[in-house]
Amino acid sequence: MIFPALVSLCLASAAGAVMIGPNADLHIINANVAPDGFTRSAVLANGLVPGPTIRGNKGDTFNLNVIDSLTDNTMLRSTSIHWHGFFQKNTSWADGPSFVNQCPIAANNSFTYTFSAAQQAGTFWYHSHLSTQYCDGLRGAMVVYDPRDPNRGLYDIDDELGRSSISTLINGLGRYAGGPTSQLAVINVRRGKRYRFRLVSLSCDPNFIFSIDGHSMTIIEVDSVNHLPLTVDSITIFAGQRYSFVLTPQPGGLL
Repeated sequence: MIFPALVSLCLASAAGAVMIGPNADLHIINANVAPDGFTRSAVLANGLVPGPTIRGNKGDTFNLNVIDSLTDNTMLRSTSIHWHGFFQKNTSWADGPSFVNQCPIAANNSFTYTFSAAQQAGTFWYHSHLSTQYCDGLRGAMVVYDPRDPNRGLYDIDDELGRSSISTLINGLGRYAGGPTSQLAVINVRRGKRYRFRLVSLSCDPNFIFSIDGHSMTIIEVDSVNHLPLTVDSITIFAGQRYSFVLTPQPGGLL
């Protein structure tokens, strides 16, 4: 069975979110998961599907210790992590691609990635950069907050909901066509508040068209770069892309 492509939504003020950083350990383990009702072996960061959201502020230095505790001999047991979207100025050694910037981290070993977000803010993601291992689950969102965000006046709430997958899972929950009636993600919002959503495609599928019934979305960030506000009814998002949009809940709309 193919592991589902992952679409990750990060939304303000949602309960139960798991956030770490900018100094943190990532324990890479094998576990059986069934986010869409079908059980399979996966590669997970800190035991989560997808991994915990890593956060920091503009100007922070990230120190992320990746500990390889993989045990499943039917899958890759070494790993490396790429921090997608970061410039890695003077830290190309920490960029993560196996056999390009580093040797893979061997099982029962660890490696600490250190890099700066001195000039960057916005929405990023991290994923395995060894073969197709990230399609087995090793991926998650990253957020670098800007205390001087030029779009701050356009939204009221920007915290994070944390994670999310054709099957399609959203925030780690979903259903497979013809499969069991698995639980779906519910995003609780308050009418009249303006929410910043951070939409991240952690997908192994090429693209999705994302929309919310009865609502428009105002895009304010694309791939960690601020954008002049643009209101749309849907967003076409490809693997690896990130969008921030502002949404005001409407009466009768569904989230």
